[in-house]
Amino acid sequence: MSDTIVIYYSFSGNSKKVAKYVQNKIGTDLLELEPATPFSDDYDTVVDEWQNNDIKRDVEIKPINVDLSKYSKAVLITGTWWYGITPVMKKFLKENNLEGKDVIVAASNAGWLGHCFKDYESLVKGNIKGELDLVFSANEGERDRMITSNTEIDNWIEKLLIIN
Repeated sequence: MSDTIVIYYSFSGNSKKVAKYVQNKIGTDLLELEPATPFSDDYDTVVDEWQNNDIKRDVEIKPINVDLSKYSKAVLITGTWWYGITPVMKKFLKENNLEGKDVIVAASNAGWLGHCFKDYESLVKGNIKGELDLVFSANEGERDRMITSNTEIDNWIEKLLIIN
């Protein structure tokens, strides 16, 4: 059993790609977060509903069936919604205490990171050891093309591996 868990939410699939990469690279456990009621598949509908994505706004999420106390390290990966972390990740962090764990965080985006890392800092009840800005293309038809290199991801992962 690994002492590390990757916890992610991915609307478009980009954060999921990175979560799977980390899982395969270091053999971690994986937890996908999901909203209790799925968001619309229509991007414009999601924009209309969540455009004012502030830290205080909540969404219900599906229960997690993982005992987080088994892990000493956590990797958190989510997208950037209107310059902040996704409502799903915010809700998870409000409901789950990562205190005493070493945490590294990432936010996938198309070049507009905003205050994601400040959101993580305000919500993570744990020890954030590293951050990664996961940049994907903003070009229509290429939004699943990652600009951040695998080397940058590997270096970020190394921060987690060297934590004692």
